[in-house]
Amino acid sequence: MHAARERSLSISSTSSTAGPSKIATAAATSQAAPTPSSGTVSSFLADRAKMERERLARQKRLRPQVQQPEETESEEDDEDSPPAKRVKAEDGGSRAVPTHTPTPKQPVASSSESLLWEGEIRQTANRHVLPSKDTKPVWRLSEILGQRHDQIKLIVFASYANDIDWILRVFPENVPVIFVGQPGENGNATVHNILPNWVKATPFLPNGRGCMHMKFMLVFYATGRLRIMISTANFVDYDWRDIENTAWVQDIPLRPKPIEHDPKADDFPAQFQHVLTKLNFAPALQSHLKGDHPQLPFRSITELRTRWDWSKVTVKLVVSMAGKYEGVREVAKSGHTNLNKAIRELGAICPEEKELALECQGSSIGTYSATWLNEFISSTKGLSLARWFSWKKQQPRGKIPAPSPSRLKILFPTLRTVDNSVLKRPGGGTMFCREKQWEAKTFPKQLFHDSKSKRGGVLMHSKMVLGIFVEKSKNTLPMSPNKAGKSSSSAPALGGWCYIGSHNFTPSAWGNLSGSTESPVMNVANYEMGILVPLPTENTENAAAELVCWERPAPAYRSGIDEPWVRADSLY
Repeated sequence: MHAARERSLSISSTSSTAGPSKIATAAATSQAAPTPSSGTVSSFLADRAKMERERLARQKRLRPQVQQPEETESEEDDEDSPPAKRVKAEDGGSRAVPTHTPTPKQPVASSSESLLWEGEIRQTANRHVLPSKDTKPVWRLSEILGQRHDQIKLIVFASYANDIDWILRVFPENVPVIFVGQPGENGNATVHNILPNWVKATPFLPNGRGCMHMKFMLVFYATGRLRIMISTANFVDYDWRDIENTAWVQDIPLRPKPIEHDPKADDFPAQFQHVLTKLNFAPALQSHLKGDHPQLPFRSITELRTRWDWSKVTVKLVVSMAGKYEGVREVAKSGHTNLNKAIRELGAICPEEKELALECQGSSIGTYSATWLNEFISSTKGLSLARWFSWKKQQPRGKIPAPSPSRLKILFPTLRTVDNSVLKRPGGGTMFCREKQWEAKTFPKQLFHDSKSKRGGVLMHSKMVLGIFVEKSKNTLPMSPNKAGKSSSSAPALGGWCYIGSHNFTPSAWGNLSGSTESPVMNVANYEMGILVPLPTENTENAAAELVCWERPAPAYRSGIDEPWVRADSLY
């Protein structure tokens, strides 16, 4: 099912989620929203209206030809519509997690003061978090870019929802930009010059369904350094001010001497190059080179790997790319089978004597079947395709068992949690669950757990999947007989892993696997990107608690009492 769409950009239109946006509310079947008693929400909405008037006036003054796109909703994955707000940003604090060593005891200097050769994971700044729970460094987009704007030679970024006016205030002037965004309704790949120094590329979406949901940025500096960011935040103000998000940032040095191109390489930069190719990046780059910017830091996608040294990147890249993939090698390139590949490469295959406990947190809920849930679990255990198809074949037709709540938790905020948040229901506009999903006869309500931020009463747009190896329970169903795959009697090298990125826990994001062991088929609707981080064997729970953004253990929904937050289309 396809997500909300923005119109394809051209000279006379630009991507933005600004405009008189709809204010999120609970569905009519939910209890009536309480009247805000504090000045926070009323001030929040007043600021939103004031800033909207200012934005429209600025837009008319700067770009009278530019029109704002409209957004529509789909039946699943209603991603990233604005939560009816524009609030003045204030400083906040959060964790800084390096991706090469355990979490440091001392705060790490901000990205504007230090180079990040080892990589770091932090939450984004948020004005609404509790100061007492907000003591570690955060990311601000301006700091990720750095203070020396004169040193920036090229910016490449991808985002689903965008506020171009806001971005222009953050990005340096006169720097060439390549923006990868959502295609038009026909799903065609396009390249357009949309502003002075700006080129927009859109990838192909089969049948015009799905969305370009990746969120990343590449910043090239005059010194030769490359900074990469992969995040859960769109390039809109509220994702960096009012809603909690997560980002990984690392600096990549220029090689002393370029290496030869290896067409068979399959490491992080090689995979990233493949992603850029699928995103229709090459013609956008050539548009700049043949236009006003012939001296860009690189001239072809393959130079990312041959000219920059990625050897200190220890995380694994995980991607979904829209399309149909057939054959063992091809299905490993996209969706949860690509996550499976990354898990296996990381050495994080779940040992036979252990079980994998999953916690899947995000901002959008999908339509789930027992088959798809078990399919996803198989991939996250690091099992081979042969083991999955063998186990599936052994199950009675139409009677595949639902996963146990002790082994799979789906985290999504309850209506109560949204009502108790600082911004209450008006701030819930980027969280999506449909009433018809929740009320479906086979919907796995028993797997749902409340999603509460560790930083106080803020809602989370972060998307994470946490996998921890735990002892097997006596009634655990084996995925397949040991003879169907290799067993492991040795202790695990890792205690688990964590995925962080743009993927919500939905089939649209992670794909659907079909076919057979010999002829597997993966169908994926969206373009998604994230990273996979290892967790140590010792103090795994503590490491997980430091890394994830929600309170653990997440409380299960109480039957007949708790219900999910459901966003409606009517005004609050």
